[in-house]
Amino acid sequence: MRTTRIRPTVPGRLRSWLATAAVLTASTAAVLTQAGPAFAAGTTLHAAPNGSGTACSVSRPCSVTQAKAKVRAANNSMTRDITVELADGTYRLSAPLAFTSADSGTGGHTVNWKAAPGARPVITGARKATGWTVQDPAKNIWKSKVGTGFDTRHLSVDGVMATRARTEVNRSHLTATTNGYTFTNSSLNYLNSLAQPGRTEIHGIGSFTDRYAPVTGISNGTITMAQPSWNNNTFGYDTLTSPFRAGPLYIENAYEFLDRAGEWYLDTATGTLYYKPLTGQDMSEADVEVPKLESLISVGGTYSSPATHISFSGLQFSGTSWLDPTDHGYASQQTGAYLSGTWDRPSDALTSCQSGCRLFEAARPHWEQMPSAVQVSAADHIAFTGNRFTQLGQNGLGIGNDANAHSTGVGLGARTITATGNVFTRNAGGGIAVGGVRADAHHPGDRRMTNRDITLTNNLIHDVALEYRDMSAILVTYVNGATISHNEVYNLPYSGLTIGYGWGANDIGGSQDYVNRGLYNYQPIYTTATTAANNHVTDNYIHDLMQQMTDGGCMYTLSASPGSTFERNYCHSNNGWFGFYHDEGSRDFTDTNNVFRNTGEWGHENSNATNNTGGLTLTDNWTNNSSANITNTNGRGDVVSGTVVVSDGNWPSAAKKVMDDAGIQPRYRPLTTDPVSSPYSAYSSTPADTGQSGGHFTITDAGEDIWGAGGQHEDEYGTVFRNGAAVDGTSVTARVDSLDKTSGWAKAGVVLRNDLTDDGSSAGYAAVVVTPDNGVSFQRDSDADGYLDKLTSTAATVKAPVWLRLTRTATQVSAHYSTDGSTFTQVGSKVTLPSMATTQDAGVIHTAHSTTAGSATFSNLRIVTSPYKAYSSIPAAVSQSGQVTSLTGAGIDVWRSGTAYDDEYSAAYQTGGAGTSSTVTVRVASQDKTNSWAKAGLMLRNNIASAGSSTGYLVLATTPGNGIALSSDSNGDGYLDTNTLKTGSATVAPVWLRLVRSGTSVTGSYSADGTTWTTVGTATLTGANSTLDAGMFSTAHAGSIGTATFSQFSVS
Repeated sequence: MRTTRIRPTVPGRLRSWLATAAVLTASTAAVLTQAGPAFAAGTTLHAAPNGSGTACSVSRPCSVTQAKAKVRAANNSMTRDITVELADGTYRLSAPLAFTSADSGTGGHTVNWKAAPGARPVITGARKATGWTVQDPAKNIWKSKVGTGFDTRHLSVDGVMATRARTEVNRSHLTATTNGYTFTNSSLNYLNSLAQPGRTEIHGIGSFTDRYAPVTGISNGTITMAQPSWNNNTFGYDTLTSPFRAGPLYIENAYEFLDRAGEWYLDTATGTLYYKPLTGQDMSEADVEVPKLESLISVGGTYSSPATHISFSGLQFSGTSWLDPTDHGYASQQTGAYLSGTWDRPSDALTSCQSGCRLFEAARPHWEQMPSAVQVSAADHIAFTGNRFTQLGQNGLGIGNDANAHSTGVGLGARTITATGNVFTRNAGGGIAVGGVRADAHHPGDRRMTNRDITLTNNLIHDVALEYRDMSAILVTYVNGATISHNEVYNLPYSGLTIGYGWGANDIGGSQDYVNRGLYNYQPIYTTATTAANNHVTDNYIHDLMQQMTDGGCMYTLSASPGSTFERNYCHSNNGWFGFYHDEGSRDFTDTNNVFRNTGEWGHENSNATNNTGGLTLTDNWTNNSSANITNTNGRGDVVSGTVVVSDGNWPSAAKKVMDDAGIQPRYRPLTTDPVSSPYSAYSSTPADTGQSGGHFTITDAGEDIWGAGGQHEDEYGTVFRNGAAVDGTSVTARVDSLDKTSGWAKAGVVLRNDLTDDGSSAGYAAVVVTPDNGVSFQRDSDADGYLDKLTSTAATVKAPVWLRLTRTATQVSAHYSTDGSTFTQVGSKVTLPSMATTQDAGVIHTAHSTTAGSATFSNLRIVTSPYKAYSSIPAAVSQSGQVTSLTGAGIDVWRSGTAYDDEYSAAYQTGGAGTSSTVTVRVASQDKTNSWAKAGLMLRNNIASAGSSTGYLVLATTPGNGIALSSDSNGDGYLDTNTLKTGSATVAPVWLRLVRSGTSVTGSYSADGTTWTTVGTATLTGANSTLDAGMFSTAHAGSIGTATFSQFSVS
């Protein structure tokens, strides 16, 4: 009888430090030693959401506050690390947690606050709204009693930031006055009868500012604004009343504005929260979170007694709302700096001070900064690793900001701070803000105020700045020795990475611009350099930005920063704005080996006649837009050389390497992935962590091995797979991107098995894996006992990254590997597997071959059955199970416009399936709404596996927001450039699509039921062969990650 092994239940996402530590290479671990955990050697305390008492043990966990008290009692003279493990669940704070010098590590040891194994603790300042009832059945408005005595500007529903009730106003219908607005247009008369006009705000989006101004009253066509917010918002630059770019203008925060699904309003007088649900949202089950705190955590002491040696890992920070704009407005100046307080201004400021003036400069040295949800100042050796910052009402993480942005009242003074492998998403403000903007930031009165040695690496920042759109993903102002590397940032309203501040006004000798503007009547002209120097921005992946604002770029700089560099960064798709934007006063930057694709000017400097911008060195960069205004002959000491202008998407190999290497490194992907999602499943026969990010998968485990020969019976692994996807003719392929060397026989690869959840028993078992020291190994179960026992291996020189493939033919399996994904080499010979089921599970597998946890990362998982093939021009997951095909991945677009050459998609297709007289049909069953221009549908092409070059190219696609598109390549350059659109409610998934080819003419149609068809149009194939590849394709558009599913595909 086989002994049954009882294993602990493991959730799909294990955020434990064990998993985190396992993915760190030796070099990375060295970086984090000052903030890394000690395992058996250290003291461990245990906390839980409902913890009580003082034991702080596994069986009797305490509260977080009691755990803090226990640390304080034990950390006076530490001889080993102290670890506080937080159990799974939601920790609802009644006040922010303050970590001071009294909470610090001592003796060079660290206090680690971390998720317990298998846990995902949520630290939140929100309370759950329950007891929902219908307020207005006709309008589908619901209400919940949430109590009085508090206010909030933010609400989260099912993990998504909801929109405050608002209505858009035509700017031309309002006339600005010194006290507010007046209106005579009858379309606005309803504003006179609002029940609570004093709760409303004016919200205006400009070029680089995003402003809020509170209203005190509305009557008889007059909107009276609160002071001094109104004055502060209506003089200076890009003002509320005279923006440099007139974006939307809203009036917000009234019950009467609840007219769109997903909007909310809080009546603070009655304590009633109102919400209009999204389609399909069940208010009896919805998770509605109401923030009641303005921040969650502060880490900081004083300059003489800083907080030190504290780390946070595997935690989620959520549920804050920064309230200062409610009373004082948000007079945005740029990237989170704002004007507050009362200032003199010209009596005719509405006309004379809309592009700066002398009195406006009096306020500049006193701008304040938006506080973050998690704040670090007067601190050193603080680390944040593998955390998630989401659903926050401001920036996620603030490091060394000005004093006003810290609840401790002590700003700046941040040293040796690391943020590694964190995720920032769905926040009102930006991701990470480092440094201050006031005098003590750039010319500190105490040297201990200087921010230095800040490392931000392998963080994922996307879909942030949802409400304060002037924010960048990462802002670094006045810092000495910052490293910003291997981060990925995307889906941003404004710039990607911002380095520097001050517009050159605080540099040595000042700026003639600011002499002319009058700034130096209110501050000195400095004779020494600022603290900004030696900052390095390398290997970042920046894409899909500048989506709502203007006057920004991929990498934006201000002022001098000697010794600072931008190297090997890759940016694309920024809405026609700048690649490098060296704005006012930018000096002493060196920009080398960067790639710009589908941007505006790849290199731009603000070099008006009197500013001090210059001294820039730009060498050996690649771009597909030759336009730039930085030259060797502009008289500013700039050096530009070695620029390679690429046409038709023909990027050199060196540029492609920069593209491939930019962004999150494989060993850190386990920190930034989400749970594995349908149609894939995750399983482990040993405690493991599995994750997915589009077409990328990660597995972390400490499995001893998958091998059963020689008396060894081990079958310990983690796997991500598709259930029942493999039949006769199926191949499963994946690229092993990385594999930790926990042992020379650690294994990662692709697998077939009757049942991957039946370890140590299920037959039909085969895997082809790569190892650190023993090459590629084809392993199989020759006697159907549920253990691998035979192997054939390649030379040990074959290592990850490598493509691996298993192909099933009847009851036989063959194995192959490839170093380029195109040419495959067979490993051994085809073998017969006994007891092979008719349908099998197929996927990727990993075992550490060690009791030390290790990780493997995979991409391009493809599970298809002959006659289908799979292809993707970007990392994607392609799989079939029966008649259902799923395509999961990102993709910028399939379209050419101007200098933008985009052909990024995933596909499942049949080679040469469409002759000169043929019909191709499919049902697009579902499509994620990642973008209004996401596309899923049918593709014809000479060679679908040759993106960006193959001709005879045409697609018919459904989109979430633009109907059905029939797109073709009219000039035979391998890119789609001609569109015919058909809009209507029946054009979104689920929908049937059909292409009918007659020679070089193709007609596209769609149908709601597969019977009655509507013609979209007819297009001509250019350069088409007599037979074309035909298949299903998907692109999520704008770099977002999405899934499309298909069924009933046919070619006749």
